[in-house]
Amino acid sequence: MFDELDIYKQSGHFIFRRGQSLLMVSKDVPESAGIYMIYLLRKGKVELAYIGASGTINQKGKFSTQLLKGRINNKQDGIKRQAFFEENMEKDTSIEALDIYWYVTFEKNIQHLPGYVEAILLQRYFDVHGCLPEWNKKFPT
Repeated sequence: MFDELDIYKQSGHFIFRRGQSLLMVSKDVPESAGIYMIYLLRKGKVELAYIGASGTINQKGKFSTQLLKGRINNKQDGIKRQAFFEENMEKDTSIEALDIYWYVTFEKNIQHLPGYVEAILLQRYFDVHGCLPEWNKKFPT
């Protein structure tokens, strides 16, 4: 669905399961500016639950806050992401795991602002589904 992500060479993903440390399973995520997507692995199906961006750029072109690793491990809906994931997996026991993909969108050869890429992906999702992913409460955030 998101072929435009193929241009980002620095990317990866990890699986988060109940009882795991989010900080440990995300240890290889770089502190770089980019986007991330959280997929629910539920009943043998894969469902996109969230599209997020990391990195706030200032007027001088420098990123000042929460790059990918920090953003993935920070908060969602006012609680630590580790707890947010655990609570949602506890409420919906059909969620077997989360598959979290990340993409560095701003580097030497390609300098796409993460918020811009996030907006494109959310628009494409909206065009297909008529709504935002389950855990994206609003846009812009």
